[in-house]
Amino acid sequence: MRGFSLVEGLVAVLITFIIAVGIAGLLTMFGVYNRSNVEITCVVQAVSSTIEACRGGVVRTAYNCGGRNINVNLSGNCNPPQNTCSNITASANVSGISYSLTDVVCNLP
Repeated sequence: MRGFSLVEGLVAVLITFIIAVGIAGLLTMFGVYNRSNVEITCVVQAVSSTIEACRGGVVRTAYNCGGRNINVNLSGNCNPPQNTCSNITASANVSGISYSLTDVVCNLP
């Protein structure tokens, strides 16, 4: 006999289906983890940018990253009196991801 039997064909289709379902699951997991990593990166950049803006004397607490609006809470004095330093803390929360950064801003001659 030549060719494939019906059973062999069905087994080949079943194996192909199982592989396709596995690949689809992996692609879905990749998308979820990639989105989470983008959100983490956006939160870290927003908080870091707030600290750097504060060091430059600018208070900026709203950022747009990856299509998301990120509000950053800033505490501390960005412009401390002459010859003093001030602790500043910036924190943000997006989709359950929280990040906080504390630094010191000094006003030295």
